[in-house]
Amino acid sequence: MKVTVVGAGISGLNAALLLQEAGFSVTVIDDEAAGLPVAMVNPVRGKRGSVVPRAAEALPLARAVYGRYVELHPGVWRPVEEEMLPKWRRKLAESEIPHEWREGGVFLPTAFWLPARGLLAAMKQEVALKRGRVVEWNGSRLKLVSGETVTSDFVVWAGGARGARVAGMGGRYSPGSQLLVHEYFDHASSHGVFTAGNALGGSYLPHLDAYQSHTSRYSEVAWILEKAQALLGYQPRPVGIWSGVRWRLDGDYLHRRQGGWVIGGFGSTAFLLAPLYASELADLIKNETV
Repeated sequence: MKVTVVGAGISGLNAALLLQEAGFSVTVIDDEAAGLPVAMVNPVRGKRGSVVPRAAEALPLARAVYGRYVELHPGVWRPVEEEMLPKWRRKLAESEIPHEWREGGVFLPTAFWLPARGLLAAMKQEVALKRGRVVEWNGSRLKLVSGETVTSDFVVWAGGARGARVAGMGGRYSPGSQLLVHEYFDHASSHGVFTAGNALGGSYLPHLDAYQSHTSRYSEVAWILEKAQALLGYQPRPVGIWSGVRWRLDGDYLHRRQGGWVIGGFGSTAFLLAPLYASELADLIKNETV
């Protein structure tokens, strides 16, 4: 059976590799969009220490998958304000996430960061790629922006924020930026922004109801550097910038659609959750096609 995966981001590549391992003939349509430079795989989010649902399942799987392709940099330090400690302690105690309380905050030894572009490039080496951008999905037929039509037995849509509308999906869209900096941070820290590798991220602008391309603003850069000052005690030196749009759904990341499935809507937790949900999607497709 021929499966076409739309999107060569982290969700699409996880799904493609698992389906390929299951014996399907898989082609991935890649629009060559520049991906996030550095990804944090961090199960605890936000100022209140909210644990990502299913993070205890997802984290070891993500480590196992990504560790086959790139070096993982383990451990994330999270400063915690004194007044927030009770909430953090309660939430982490209720979770199965390994953590170590230290003066001023908590250390997450199994969380990690990785070079996202290097990971995606390595994963792409193992799948068949077709360059192009899909602008129409009609059952088993996909129309590219070039006018070419691609047909397959089954479609997995992992087109991210830009492709959500084409797939008939709603959700929220959060534009933001990540700075590339002169300094190098081997150990990750996160508090308002994060530092990891040569990256300093990132800003989250107000949610939009529809996708709009995003160009970084001076005010975003200033905000990121201000947060870095609070986290590090100094401002790193920017040398570049990435801007993009995160697509977010509330809790349900697999959706049955015409001629296939949609996977995505993870927002900033995509690198954490994609292997878990791609595995579940591969099982669903195998069961459907037996």
